[in-house]
Amino acid sequence: MADAQEIVVTLSAPDLEAIRELVAEGNVHSVADFVQRAVRVLLDDVEAGGEMSAGALEIGESSDELVQALDEIATVFQRNRG
Repeated sequence: MADAQEIVVTLSAPDLEAIRELVAEGNVHSVADFVQRAVRVLLDDVEAGGEMSAGALEIGESSDELVQALDEIATVFQRNRG
């Protein structure tokens, strides 16, 4: 990513742990990779009408629900890799 810029993102401890578990399981390469892909998925969705983004942003209140959403996003990543 030649045009990438570094930023600081603050995540809750449970959310970061969930992402680290996905990394450990080999679903994504790194925390940064996960965040970059999640941002791209959500931006692509917004450009396409935003149905998934609206739902994902609404569930941010509950860590359990957010972990489930992250798992679903990881599944989408896996499907799109193949």
